[in-house]
Amino acid sequence: MGGNYAVKADNSGITGKDLVLNNGHFSIQASEAINPMNEFINNGAVVEEVSRTGNIVSALGNMNNALRQQEMNANYGVGNSNVQQNTGSGFLSMLGSFFGQNQPSNNTPNTQAYENIQQPQMNTDQQSSDQNMPIENQTMEPGNQTTQPGNQTMQPGNQTMQPGNQTSILESADSPTEVVAGTMTNSAASLEADYDNATYITVTDDDSNVEIKSSGTYVVTGSSSDGNITVKKGTSGVVLVLDDLDLTSTTGATVSVNKEAEVKIIISGTVTLTDNENPDDENSTDEAIADAFDGAALKAKAGSQVYVTGDGTLTINGNAKNGIKGGDDSSIIFDGVTMNITAANDGVNSNYDVTLLSGNYTISAQDDAIHADHILTVGNTDGTGPAINITESNEGLEGTVVNIYGGDVQVTSSDDAVNAANGDGVYEGELDYSFNMMGGNLTINSQGDGIDSNGNINLLGGSATINSTFNGGEAGIDYDGQLYISDDFDLNNNSSVAGPDGMGGTPDDMNDQPGLPEQQFAPEPAMNDDNNQKMGGQQPGPDIPSMR
Repeated sequence: MGGNYAVKADNSGITGKDLVLNNGHFSIQASEAINPMNEFINNGAVVEEVSRTGNIVSALGNMNNALRQQEMNANYGVGNSNVQQNTGSGFLSMLGSFFGQNQPSNNTPNTQAYENIQQPQMNTDQQSSDQNMPIENQTMEPGNQTTQPGNQTMQPGNQTMQPGNQTSILESADSPTEVVAGTMTNSAASLEADYDNATYITVTDDDSNVEIKSSGTYVVTGSSSDGNITVKKGTSGVVLVLDDLDLTSTTGATVSVNKEAEVKIIISGTVTLTDNENPDDENSTDEAIADAFDGAALKAKAGSQVYVTGDGTLTINGNAKNGIKGGDDSSIIFDGVTMNITAANDGVNSNYDVTLLSGNYTISAQDDAIHADHILTVGNTDGTGPAINITESNEGLEGTVVNIYGGDVQVTSSDDAVNAANGDGVYEGELDYSFNMMGGNLTINSQGDGIDSNGNINLLGGSATINSTFNGGEAGIDYDGQLYISDDFDLNNNSSVAGPDGMGGTPDDMNDQPGLPEQQFAPEPAMNDDNNQKMGGQQPGPDIPSMR
């Protein structure tokens, strides 16, 4: 079929099963230029699709039988192509939109305009083999491909995430949220040792169990491979001086402060407390054995007040579970002591408050270094505080509220270094999750988030240097509420920021920026969720198959 033809029709302009257009020029004005398109063989013809107003909508030329092999040997809109691509109906118009190319505004057909385009292959390693992406349900704008998500079926195990460049507006809030203070003092803090009237006790393997039933000062020294010190329930006014003591227990805590008791513990000389209970006892089917399991070298039971101080060195070995454990509504305060803690689980774990006012602490823990279900406090309101070196942890500092007033804190963690969270959610109705820093210095080396809050972060005073592993799930600073950074805070964040909008990336410099401008971030490495890894921070969508 050849020659010059002008075709006008209400439906299809040219139709036929094995239609052959050998040469010629075809100007077609119809709702569908050629039907069925995938059946015709065009060896030299020029076909123009014309709108109802007479304008050329699209042009096609020099087609061969490649459509039968699902290929189109053409170069659409490359180089000096004179093919005009406008918005219009019909297969040719849709084809132009599908490839998203902007074309020159010359309506002259060009028979060389279609070399070397490969029809999209839908089964590549760039997409799930289970995707369902019907062409009629796609919206493809030139230069900007958009696929309706409702028509895709994505298998998570086969998704490849390509983040590309990420931009996030990271802006400090106008004002901080309220800072809720934890236990800064307890009743045991004011107790004074009365050495003149003290009771002096030496423990040995033959005489290793000490029970305290009344107020007073007790000085305990010696060594025992299986002994313990117990302060009876409800006993107040107890000053317990541990002086050059080496005490190990296989049946419970080496030092146990029972419910509602009040004890000041003074460390003098070198003191070692080791919990060698059988870890399996905690889950024993024998109720008596399970109830007797303390899982800590030093245990402060529910409602107790414990204040640990002194100029000696305390070594805690929590071989069974935790190093130090606090019960419900207990208050544990550390002030002035030098302490080394090694623990199979948490270094310090309390169901309520933990406070470290001063002293030197080195902690190696397989889970949290210091955990408080309620409020964890580091330092004093005057800006002074302890030196804390967490050499190993899963998470370093964790509490529903974490407050740092002062001191020098260094955290190494395999997960979040500082985490305002509570997995049990015990105090969710009472407290808002928050991390608040009013002074001191915080240095973080983390494989997870540097600072993570399920609520707010207030950086009011002091300084923080954050080095955390930058990947799709972790950030230097990660928060779900608001972030406030004062002019007085010195922040050196060498990782990323992930705010409540889910955006994240790597800021070049975030020092002294109370109002953070828009940041441009470098590309992240490709990641996938084959192992159901957490995809926090910036979460790019699944790849759209390449349209090359």
